[in-house]
Amino acid sequence: MKILKQVRLIVFPAIVLPLVMVLIALVALNYSYSKSLYTNGTNNVNYFTNSTHMVDELTADTFAEIKRIAKDDPESLENEDYIEKVNESLNTRYSYLIVRKDEKIIYRGTDQKHKKIEKMLPAYGSVIARTGNGMLVSKPENFLIKQQDFIFSDSSEGTVFIMSNLDNIAPKLQIVINQTICAIMIVLFMTSTILTWFMFKEFVRPIALLKEGTDRIREGDLDTDVEIVSDNEIGDLCISFNEMREELKSSINDRMRYEQDIRDLISNISHDLKTPLTAIKGYSEAIIDGVANTPEKMERYIKTIHSKANDMDVLLNELSIASKIDTNTIPYNFERIDIEEYFADCIEEISSDLEQKNMDFAFFNYMEEKCRVVADPEQLKRVINNIISNSCKYSAKKGKGGHVNIRLKDMESYVQVEIEDDGIGISAKDLPNIFNRLYRADTSRSSSGGSGLGLSISKKIIEDHGGHIWASSKVNTGTTIYFTLSKAAEYVEEEEYE
Repeated sequence: MKILKQVRLIVFPAIVLPLVMVLIALVALNYSYSKSLYTNGTNNVNYFTNSTHMVDELTADTFAEIKRIAKDDPESLENEDYIEKVNESLNTRYSYLIVRKDEKIIYRGTDQKHKKIEKMLPAYGSVIARTGNGMLVSKPENFLIKQQDFIFSDSSEGTVFIMSNLDNIAPKLQIVINQTICAIMIVLFMTSTILTWFMFKEFVRPIALLKEGTDRIREGDLDTDVEIVSDNEIGDLCISFNEMREELKSSINDRMRYEQDIRDLISNISHDLKTPLTAIKGYSEAIIDGVANTPEKMERYIKTIHSKANDMDVLLNELSIASKIDTNTIPYNFERIDIEEYFADCIEEISSDLEQKNMDFAFFNYMEEKCRVVADPEQLKRVINNIISNSCKYSAKKGKGGHVNIRLKDMESYVQVEIEDDGIGISAKDLPNIFNRLYRADTSRSSSGGSGLGLSISKKIIEDHGGHIWASSKVNTGTTIYFTLSKAAEYVEEEEYE
């Protein structure tokens, strides 16, 4: 059954059932009063319609005796045994005595504290004492107070109060039923009406808003949240719905960006493969056609073909690593390596490669002592080659010479590697993005070739080593790439001990 129909079905019993229950309660109250021990034969309807009158009747005989004693034998009111006996009788009727001498209370027949009521007790000779009528107090507590004045043997002014707590007389006795029946019925009716409005607000409307939200998503609108109008399970459902919409939008945007990245990657790789393939094809045809008619030309052509084949191999390797980044399956063979010996071995190969590209190279070792790091030598070499390859591509002199510096620094618990060039540099707005996949800072850098994957691969490898990679750069001055490698545990502990 639909919730809207359920709400409509609930409206009728929500109004009628409380009214029926009120009538049943009134009948039960009437029956209860008829069985009261203190009716003394008085018509129970009178009690039902006037509960204050009932309270007054409960202590009427005791109050009559106190009036008689105060007139005929006031000395008895100074007798503690007599007062205690009277108070015990009143206790069975939810009342107690207070005896006051001048302005000081000398007897209080209850352990409960009613200090605010006691401050409101009438003075000696008040209208209440003269008329013999009780005083009804509703605030701060519900009491019926009867007062009888007398004179102590030492001529002091005395007052006896019978304090009847209306809240304790009997269940629901404090309610003046004849004055509140209409109000109760009105309140119940209003409550039922408010309940119906509440159900509509908390259930029907939020569900309608959720349906509107699903319709918007079906139509392709992923930008509008569902309005949250209730703070309950349905409100939580609306919050979850909005979170789902946001995640769905983010997922679609990520997918679109990924697809665009793939298209860009294919375009870049196609362009970058076309250049070496064209060179290989051209030089190989020249060899076939006999253009390389001297040993020197043949050697130069073959070296060029080999170099271009190596470029293609690098691009294909980057593609392979990039695919493994997406699946988080880059193969690592971690081992403890001496960082200084490792870079010493790399320098010869790096120097040779840079010399072929007319690039100067310098290595600076600022390590205070030998130390080992935990790393994969092959993947670490890939990082270094990627960074130096970028330095060559974006050299300010475009093949006419440039400079690369590599520095090793000891930073207590880790080793910091710095690779600096004097290339074209990177602008401040592009610098934070250079480690993103396929990102190229500007058209001049894009025209330099490459897949745009090198730095993103380097970032992934360094982070998998537990290190951190970042860059600093200045346009037309050069770029420095920094990355860190954690020292092996024994070297960290040794430094801390020293």
